[in-house]
Amino acid sequence: MTFLSRTRAGLAGGVLLAVALLAAGCGDEPSAAGPTESASPSSAATDGYWLLRFNTAEGADGEESRAVLVRYDPGTGAAQVRRLPGVLAGDAYADQQALLLSADHAWSLLDTRVADADAKAGRVTLYAVDGEGQRAVPVRTWSGQPGLVPAAAAFDPENPSLLRVVDSANRVWKVDLGKEKATQDGTLPLKDGWIFGNGFDKNTGEPYVESIDSDETVPAGNGDSDLRPVRRQGGTLLSYDGTPVEGLPEMPCGFAGGFTTKAGETWLFCADTPSIRAYRVEKGGSTWKQVGTPSRDVVPGVASELAVVLPPVPEAPVS
Repeated sequence: MTFLSRTRAGLAGGVLLAVALLAAGCGDEPSAAGPTESASPSSAATDGYWLLRFNTAEGADGEESRAVLVRYDPGTGAAQVRRLPGVLAGDAYADQQALLLSADHAWSLLDTRVADADAKAGRVTLYAVDGEGQRAVPVRTWSGQPGLVPAAAAFDPENPSLLRVVDSANRVWKVDLGKEKATQDGTLPLKDGWIFGNGFDKNTGEPYVESIDSDETVPAGNGDSDLRPVRRQGGTLLSYDGTPVEGLPEMPCGFAGGFTTKAGETWLFCADTPSIRAYRVEKGGSTWKQVGTPSRDVVPGVASELAVVLPPVPEAPVS
């Protein structure tokens, strides 16, 4: 399955999920719930603003997807919302969407595919997570290549200043946002029967090419057959599709996303009502504990998935 067909298939499924949630969400209680208790936020590593990325299905046939970014602090209930411009038939599927967010949670891309207007201008546009600002990154100028046309881009999962860009000639560029410089980092190994589908390794941010006849990729292990979890900050993202999750107690809600920390503690963010509620369970635990204070009403009414949940960015050590 190609990136485009997979994206459309996921979008269609998301539309059905959104309709089902609207139908099931008429009351105040979640449609499914396991045992829960109350708890206070646990550790400094999980205190502060979590970053959640919702995807919506909009348009007459759900053909347009829009990212709605929510910064939510379970300890206080505070929440900030950033609605990004819509994207038609985006190329970044759910697991790759964490690469659309900078490691410091400051900036977001719309998609791995660079918009046509940006490509023609030789730039990549970044969107501020906290506020309404934008930043145009002039890759063509910074590279010193007058004919450069950026085709795809993704953030490095660890370095907030590093953006990787693949141009129309399949050259890979490392773009340093701090030094305002783009340096070539090789060329994609394309050959007959292979394509670059705007795909980047979800855990390294490196671009990869894929065979049109099989699931083979270079580097290996990416694409449709990639079952690895998305890893960030020592933990893994939890994708929840409504089915039981091995090793976890029954979910307290039917629409959620989460994150498992390095210590094995799992955080879950329920979004089957207009407000977000946070829960956590220790490794091997049997009961979800509700944490802190629910947010104000911030969940998009046409949310099709909660694709990304990232823990607070660790504070830099004081020198």
